[in-house]
Formats: sequence, structure tokens, C-alpha cells
Amino acid sequence: MTASHRSRRDRHRGSAARWAAVLTGAAVIAATCTVPAAETKTRTEEPPERKQIESAVDGALKWLADKQIRVGTDKGYWDSPRYHTATASFVGLAFLANGHRPGRGPYGQVLDRAMRFVQESMDAEGYLGGKDNSMYVHAAATLFGLAYLGRSDSPDKEVELAKWCRKSIDLIVKAQKVAKPPAERGGWRYTPYARDSDLSVTSWQLLVLHAARQCGYEIPDAVFQAAMRYVNRGFTVQEVKDDKGKVIDRLPGFVYRPGVSGDVEPAVTGVAVFLKALLEKEPDEKTAQSLEYLKKFTPGWGGAQYKGYFFFGTFYMVQGMFQVGGPTWAEFAPRIQTILLEHQEGDGHWELPADNVPQSHLAGRAYATALGVLILSIEKQYLPMYQRVKRIY
Repeated sequence: MTASHRSRRDRHRGSAARWAAVLTGAAVIAATCTVPAAETKTRTEEPPERKQIESAVDGALKWLADKQIRVGTDKGYWDSPRYHTATASFVGLAFLANGHRPGRGPYGQVLDRAMRFVQESMDAEGYLGGKDNSMYVHAAATLFGLAYLGRSDSPDKEVELAKWCRKSIDLIVKAQKVAKPPAERGGWRYTPYARDSDLSVTSWQLLVLHAARQCGYEIPDAVFQAAMRYVNRGFTVQEVKDDKGKVIDRLPGFVYRPGVSGDVEPAVTGVAVFLKALLEKEPDEKTAQSLEYLKKFTPGWGGAQYKGYFFFGTFYMVQGMFQVGGPTWAEFAPRIQTILLEHQEGDGHWELPADNVPQSHLAGRAYATALGVLILSIEKQYLPMYQRVKRIY
């Protein structure tokens, strides 16, 4: 099984050409990166060279390896107030995204310790987010497991991990089937037992299921179909009115909770377009209108536009822009790379933008540093979720 995972990933590296034309020029996930025109900086410097990016990644990975806890009951994770399982998962993904293998090389033991810590976070029902009561955490941990699968030299470990991943995936599928009101059906929310849904949590579960299919797991088409029906129910055209009730603007896009929320939000609009690019065969009118809404957005460092989640939002944005590819990615990539290189600390780690600290500090510096590495490493396509493909199953 694991050998087929590896060969399957190697054989199917292509481009989402069907979407490229309609998406070119649009900041797909840049909804989280709105910068008012007065604050936008015009960059005249040359884009960073590949060796600069590699040096930044190498420094960050060394910092992460040095900071891992190696003994005691906390062995395998990084010191943070909360979200230990998610942080360990993002760090593990950062090493895997750069071709490092479990049990081999300078970071083999770092990966093995992190994977063992994450595996031990699973409860009897297969839930990985129990400590933080979070399906976000569950998704991040499952993505780490799927990326690790097929890279170990131990057949026994591979079999164990394959079963572990299957159990985690099954929990996601089961959680979708919880009885919900019609408007909430097909999605997910914060726990496996939630009777409501939102587009943000749903996007993470869909990313896991997409990666699982790339790794060879069978996921019923009905799961994706129900989820995309939920996503598409979130599309609306919001009317903006002045004090006298006159319509002064119309905002086409997606809402945070389809059937519940009324306001179009840039972040969830970007996520919805990303999901549609991954999981639907053709772009539709919802996509076209949403892209018009998103074209005004551009990346930056900190600011109210991120709502406290610069790294989280940029992580999504980069995946979307990479799926677009072509001139769009060629123009966008150097801008976000330059922003990250400018704000990396001398010892290799990244701090949070100052106005992001209240929302994200509980995950710790390792969280920000791991996501910085993942953002800079997408072009290597070592992770299932990074590969520029449409459907490969």
C-alpha cells in the first residue's frame, strides 16, 4: 500500500490547467490579506533568489529541530501553551515538505518523535483534537500522518500508520453524517458531534479527504458532493446600503456559515474558490463573480485584514495561488517570499506580527515558524496536499 502511495504521488504531478485561465490575476485566498491602497508598499527590489529561500528554510528547520522536546512525558512536541498536537503536526509537515525522511538524515529522529507524539494524541474513537476540542487540530494531525505515510523504512510502522490514518479519516466522514438542519448539512464544525457547520472548518476536512484520496484511500464521492453542496450554498450577493437604504454596492462572494451568516467575507470567499478549484471540474458563475470581488486584495505583513491569523491565512492563499500556476503564481510568489524573508529572525524562527499575537500566541513560535517553512516550500510538491493536480484517483 505505501509503495503505491509513493509511486502514485510521483506519477501525477501536473497542473490545474482547466482553472488557470479563469483564475489568472485573482488573489484566490488573498481574502485574508486585504491591504488598503494607502498602506500598500510598492516593491522595487529584485525577487529573492532560490538560495536565499533555501537558506531561510534551512535556518528555520534547524531552529525547529533544536527546540523540540526530546525527553519526558512531553517528548516529541514543541513548547507552546496550547495546540500541541497541531503544532507538532505543522512542524512535521515542514520537514517532510523539504524532503526529509523519517529515521534518516539529520532530522529523521525529529520526525519520528513528532509522529509518535501525534499518534498518541488519538482517542479511542479516532479523534485527534480532543485536547483542544478542535476539528482544526484533527485535520492538521491527519495531514501529517498522510504525508509521513510511505516514507518510513519500517513495514510494521507503515501498516500501523496506515490503519491510524484510516481511523482518523473515518471519523471525518462520520462527523459529516451527524444530523443537522438542512442549511448545515454536508459540512463540519468544531467537534465531531457538532450539529452545525462553517465553511472554515469544512475547508480543512476537505483538504484532508483530498490528500487521502491522493494517497490511495477510498473516499465515497457522496462525501465530496455533499460537502461541495454545502460550500456552494454559501454564495450570495450582499447588498450594501447607505443610511437612506439605497443600494450603493453589491458584493458577490461566500459567507462564513451558509444559511446562517448574511455578510460576505473575503477570507471564506477565498477558501471557497480554492476548494472549487480543487474539487470541481469546471469553474462556474459563482467562481467568476467571487474572483471579481477578490481581485482587489494583495499580501502584506500584519494589519487588521488578517484578523489575527497572518500565517494561517497566508498558508491557504499560497496553496490557492500555486494551484492557479502560470503568470499568476510567478507574480505572486516573490512577493510573499520577500515578506517572509524580511521578517525572519536571525536565529531562523518567525515571530507573529504584533497585532496577531492576541489571537495566535497560544500556538507558540514553532507554529509560526513551521507555517513559514511550509509557505516557502510549496514549489517542491513533496506533500500530497501541495501537488498541482486536479484528480489523480
